[in-house]
Amino acid sequence: MKNLISTLCLSFVAITSVHAAGLAGQCVFPETSTAKNGNLQFKKPVYIYATPTETSDKVLLASLNGYTVVKESNGFIQLKETAGFNDANPNAGRILGWAKRSGFRIQELRNCS
Repeated sequence: MKNLISTLCLSFVAITSVHAAGLAGQCVFPETSTAKNGNLQFKKPVYIYATPTETSDKVLLASLNGYTVVKESNGFIQLKETAGFNDANPNAGRILGWAKRSGFRIQELRNCS
């Protein structure tokens, strides 16, 4: 019986660690700091790339929103717009593009919906 319980516990730990390794489906928010006026500001510029390489076309991210991760590749994450708490985002569900993983921190899922 002890062996069975031990095996079940180890299986559970292995399954959860594999699931936690990927960011797909996670909510992320740009890395921020607090400005002197108390507002949030980007810690450093965050760019949205057309493909998961630094040589692709890019645009500067201008809005501080929570995004959902669709895929990961080469240190980049593909971001999807989310509806937000008031469903006021007309672009919800649209793929935004690729961004460097280092420019974002993981948020609780409730912060993306």
